[in-house]
Amino acid sequence: MDGVLGDMDPEIEWQQAQGLPHGGTYHGLEEVRRNIFDPLDAEWWDEFSAVPAEFLDAGGEVVVLGRYRGVAKGTCKHLDVPFVHVWTVRGEKAVRFRQFLDTAGWIEALS
Repeated sequence: MDGVLGDMDPEIEWQQAQGLPHGGTYHGLEEVRRNIFDPLDAEWWDEFSAVPAEFLDAGGEVVVLGRYRGVAKGTCKHLDVPFVHVWTVRGEKAVRFRQFLDTAGWIEALS
């Protein structure tokens, strides 16, 4: 986890898809860790992965196409939905993240 967060600017703006239980905009590494990364294992998923399939160079941004896969805690339902991540990079750090995905598939797996 520290390696992932190490590539992010301490003041990163993180835009999580609004249809998710934790959807919204978060500012800074502490908010991102507390609201995004910590609950992934602790509350939502027994297994979880974000598997990139394609990276598109868009100048100061990188667009990542891939799939989320996992098994939900409590329901044991499987998650397998596509995602698009848009990362804004300045220098060697990510300063903004935007997430786009099938939120209905995510919610279905959790409920």
